[in-house]
Amino acid sequence: MSGEVLGLLAAFFWAVSSVLLAVGAKRLHVVPLNLVRCAVGTIFFWIMLPFFGGIEAIAAITPSAWLWLIVSVLTLLVVGDTLYFRSMDLAGVSWSMPVTNISPLWAVLLAVVLVGEPLSWSLVVGALMVIAGITLIGRSVSRPAGEESKKDRRARRTGLLMALAVSILWAIGNVALKPATEGTHAIVANSIRQPMAVVILLIPTLWRGQWRGFGTLAKRSWLLILLASLFGMGLATTFFVLAIQRAGAGRTAVLMASSPLMALPFSMLWLHERPTRWTFVGLLLATAGIFLVL
Repeated sequence: MSGEVLGLLAAFFWAVSSVLLAVGAKRLHVVPLNLVRCAVGTIFFWIMLPFFGGIEAIAAITPSAWLWLIVSVLTLLVVGDTLYFRSMDLAGVSWSMPVTNISPLWAVLLAVVLVGEPLSWSLVVGALMVIAGITLIGRSVSRPAGEESKKDRRARRTGLLMALAVSILWAIGNVALKPATEGTHAIVANSIRQPMAVVILLIPTLWRGQWRGFGTLAKRSWLLILLASLFGMGLATTFFVLAIQRAGAGRTAVLMASSPLMALPFSMLWLHERPTRWTFVGLLLATAGIFLVL
């Protein structure tokens, strides 16, 4: 299976996971939510690990790869995702998402500079078209915020700065995964990344008493969160790492940016979001950009 197809599969499962979390995790703070997601991912990958070399495969990982793995965990799973959800709280989805969607462009440029990936005009133009298309989709399904107070405007500026930081962190994490997983199967790499994130996220969850939020969740919410975690932290992450290994970090980042596009039908069905004409313009633009990348 080609790296591009794997990247699209990763985007699809990430889209399904995101919508399921939007439905089932409204009352849970992002830090314990990330903890649950990574814990489910840890169980998934540890079950799979014996079939992909087990402890011997982990022992074969080089010290430099371990360093890159730590970088990818911090920038993608821990700090990046946490700031992303916080930026949406402060600035709103329709403002936060367009800024974070700049990430593929940073990833393309960083992949050229740091890991020597080739740069082509079709990749750059495709990345810009996907970013523009996803931005139109995100803004078109948003709801009007009404009049803003000075406090709201300050919160939005803070949220936008966080979103910009997230776009850079995600790009660094994407690129870091290439040297981190060189010569290592995606299952083995993720069997390290996920528990590493669990340990880091467990500290603030216990320190701030955020674990108490687990008791407020209904059985249906738990089911949706666990299912979303399996799709997002299990399947999507596996395909994501495999895509980076085969297609490159820059190309994979652009394909992963199509996730909101793939989430659109599920958002319409489960979240009752109504598209506008700009939604379909964004859909066509992002689709054309994906074809350029392919």
